[in-house]
Amino acid sequence: MRSIRELFDLSGQVAIVTGGAAGIGVQMAYALGEAGANLVIAARKLDRCIEAAQKMEKELGIRVLPARCDVSKAEEIDELYKNVMQEFGRVDILVNNSGANWGAPSLEYPIDGWNKVINTNVTGSWLMCQKAGQIMSRQMYGRIINVASLASFVGADPEVMDAVAYQTSKAAVAGLTRDLAVKWARYNITVNAIAPGWFPSKMSQATLDKSGEKILQFIPMKRFGGDDELKAATLFLASPGASYCTGVVLSVDGGWVAM
Repeated sequence: MRSIRELFDLSGQVAIVTGGAAGIGVQMAYALGEAGANLVIAARKLDRCIEAAQKMEKELGIRVLPARCDVSKAEEIDELYKNVMQEFGRVDILVNNSGANWGAPSLEYPIDGWNKVINTNVTGSWLMCQKAGQIMSRQMYGRIINVASLASFVGADPEVMDAVAYQTSKAAVAGLTRDLAVKWARYNITVNAIAPGWFPSKMSQATLDKSGEKILQFIPMKRFGGDDELKAATLFLASPGASYCTGVVLSVDGGWVAM
């Protein structure tokens, strides 16, 4: 029987975190780095990735590779994995956190906005999973964590969040997670998702400023998520200890979905 320390030890593993330079991606990256994993911080803005990587290396004493990657572009995903394999030779953990949003009334929603959100949140997540799966299946080991949302389960009041493509995309991420969990179980790859509720971030702040009081009415805990309240869920799903847990969409939302 493995000890708790062994079950949650990620020493020597390599984790890619997309969108890991800002917002909830930062605390998810820290969770893995604090457990000993070397990190790849990938996002569209390389300067932010470099800044985050330098900070994490200094604080955590691990190797951190900054990488520019727009996950809506297949060629950039290919280049990312090429660089990661050259640098580390393996990929053990993928956190699919990069995301996009576009707000507009549903009866007038523009196709450009729809395509941007779906290409990033759905197609980008799939392509990141596929490339990771190709590597992990050869290793016969892997942990994939997709970032879904409470939007995976429920619709949104248009007065709170009028973003039909985002809601649709996150439901698709939950479906992708479940399907790949079944298909890739034979390779010892677990595929799970975290569904965060409302956490203050650059993407969510405008909505929270506008509708924060109304949103709180739907959260049994009557508060928003904190700056370390995704770390434990991330570490669990990424750990050796989660070896019998796959296809799960884990809500971290203060009780929203339970309502």
